[in-house]
Parts: sequence; C-alpha cells; structure tokens
Amino acid sequence: MNRNLGYLVCAVVLATVGAIPAAAQQSRLRTLTYDAKKKTWVETAPPRPGTAEGDLYLIRQAITEKRFRRASSRVKSFIKKYGTQDALYPDVLIAKAEALMGRRNFVKAHEALQEFLASFNGTAGMSDALRLEFEIAESFLGGAKRKFLGLRILSGEDLALKILGEISADYPGNQYAELALKARGDYLFRTGDHALAELDYNRLIQEYPHSRYHQYALERAAEAALASFSGVRYDDAPLVEAAERFEEYRRAYPGEADREGVGLVLDSIREMRADKEFRIGRYYEHTDHLSSAVFYYKNVRTDWPGTVAASQATRRLELLGVLEAVPAPANENASDS
Repeated sequence: MNRNLGYLVCAVVLATVGAIPAAAQQSRLRTLTYDAKKKTWVETAPPRPGTAEGDLYLIRQAITEKRFRRASSRVKSFIKKYGTQDALYPDVLIAKAEALMGRRNFVKAHEALQEFLASFNGTAGMSDALRLEFEIAESFLGGAKRKFLGLRILSGEDLALKILGEISADYPGNQYAELALKARGDYLFRTGDHALAELDYNRLIQEYPHSRYHQYALERAAEAALASFSGVRYDDAPLVEAAERFEEYRRAYPGEADREGVGLVLDSIREMRADKEFRIGRYYEHTDHLSSAVFYYKNVRTDWPGTVAASQATRRLELLGVLEAVPAPANENASDS
C-alpha cells in the first residue's frame, strides 16, 4: 500500500440490525482511505503482511481482538525486523502501550508513552499518547497496583499524580491538560488534601476560563478553601479565601448559588471569622491584657455586626465597664403570671 495515501484503522462492530445477536457480534479492523472524488471513506484491503504497514495492522488487529500478549509479541517482532528508525515506529510505540495496558502493566505502558512523547512530541499521535497517559493515571487512582517482583502490591497513586502533573504542566491548552488538573484536584479533595486541591482548581479557573468545568472548579475551589480551615484556634486565611471564592461563584452563577445555599455558607463563614476574633479578645482578657481585649471586642462589634460573637463582645464590654448595659425591654422582665 502506498504510504502517501495514508489509511485509517478503526474498530467497528460487525452487525446487521435485527439479524445478528449481540452475543455473536465481534469487532474487527477496517482499513479506510478517503476518496476525494466521492468525498467519502472507502474500505480497502488491509495491507499485506510482511510489510511494515501489514505487520502494524496485525498488531492493531490483535489489540482489537483483546489478544494483548500476541500484540506485545508482534510489537517485539516489528522492532526487531524494522528497527526504531522506521517511519511507523511512533505508531508501534502507541500500540505497544495499548497492549501493555490491556495486560494491566501500566508502568511499562507509561514508559513506552514517555519514549513517544520525548521523541515524537507534536506529531499526529501526540493526542493518543496523552489520552493513554491520562487513562493510566486514572487506573492508578482507581486502585490499580504497581508491580513489584511480578506482584501487584504497590500503590500507583504517586505515579498517577506525577503523570497528571506533567500533562497539565507540559501541554498547556491541551484538552488532556485541562482534564488532568480536574482529575488531580478531585483526587486531592477526595483524600483530604484540600489546600493542594484548591491550587489545582484555581489553575483550572485561571488557565481555562472558558472551560466546561469552570463552574464546577469555582465551586470546588471555594469548598476546598473552606475545608482547609482547621478551626478558630488556627489561621483564618482559608476562611478569607473561601469567602472570596464563594462570592465570586455567586456573582458568576447567581441562580445556582441561590439554589445551593451559598448565602447561608457565607453567613456561616462570617460567624466563624467573628468567633475567632472574639476568642482572641477572650484570651487577652484571661491574661489580664484588658486594653487588648477591649480592642478586639470593639473590632468584633464593628466588623461583624449581627453575629453571635458581636453580641458576646457587647456583653464583655458591658461587664468590663466600657459600655453601659442596655436595659432589657419591659416585657422581657414582666412576670409570666
């Protein structure tokens, strides 16, 4: 077959609707070439075995039939026969990775894809290589194990995070770079590493402002920031960040924010920030630094009006003699009888 014509090999299902039972359907390869005159793809005879094109076709056929060991064996034979300088070697590397993935040998598949990306970056197969790398990372994050002494006993999560990090950093603008940021952020969020998850969601927001995941990433970044807050005894920077994120989400998606109760979340954040400042005042009061305590109590009343902490601060200032106690309404002091 003339290489200049090119060919497209794809998996299809042999079936005649209503004639072949689903269980009897089997996939095979079709070799298609584009007929410019007819403006359609035409099925042609597969390339002849014994040629580089024909042997690559047999590798792909074995993968399609899920005979992954046979495919791996044919890959080795191809490289031995034609070498790594053959024009089809990049395609063989992709096929090699697919065969190894079919055998659950994800580490070796990753190594084959790394060889491809190092030598053939920017070629037609790059998108396939990144797709397979992404699938390997997802497999590891989904619980697949790395082999040690032939046994699958090592977690692959560290390698998965490394793969996703490299995809997102080395191929900016690519659809798999976008997916890598989301996948890594989701994993870190799910496993409790909220600070790092927020960084990935923030990158997704900044680097892909028109992403279909923009709303999702904005909300998850806010949730991750809020989840990073360790309590009122600790730095409230995560609360500040969370409030800003939720406000941004409410501005960008007001309808969704209302339905999801973002306003209540923001009220809760206000209460937590006010409570933290009130507790600082209480600390100074307990250590007899009354002027500092008064300073914080007054700030709580000024900065966080309407909160529980503001009411508590008012009461402390009254007891310290800084404010005159406000008399309770008459009906509150009236007898129930």
